[in-house]
Amino acid sequence: MYGNHPETNNFFRDRPTNPHSSSSASLPATQIDAAKIFVGGLSWQTTEETLRYHFEQYGEVSSVEVMRDRNTGDPRGFAFVVFTSDETVELILNSGPHEINHKVVDVKRAQ
Repeated sequence: MYGNHPETNNFFRDRPTNPHSSSSASLPATQIDAAKIFVGGLSWQTTEETLRYHFEQYGEVSSVEVMRDRNTGDPRGFAFVVFTSDETVELILNSGPHEINHKVVDVKRAQ
C-alpha cells in the first residue's frame, strides 16, 4: 500500500535527526540493530531522559529517541532505545512488564 509512494520511500532515510536524542555513531550498524528495542504505548509526558533513567538499570544506554510528529513536534507515543550490548536487550525482554510514567509499555526487539 505505501511501498510505491515517493514520500514514504524516503521517510526514514531523509527524516531529520532529533536534537534531543543521543548519538549512536560509535557503534557498528550491525551492533546497533542487535541492541535496539522498540518501546510503544508511552505516556505523552515520557521524555528521552525518562526512558534513559528507566533502562539504564539494565545496562549501558547508547541512545534514546522518542519519535515525534514532524509537523507539530508532539510525541507519537513510541520510542527506540539502543544499548551497547545485545545481552542488555535480552535481559530487558525477559524481565517482565515495564512501567514508565505509571503506564505499562510494550517493549520489543526493534526490527
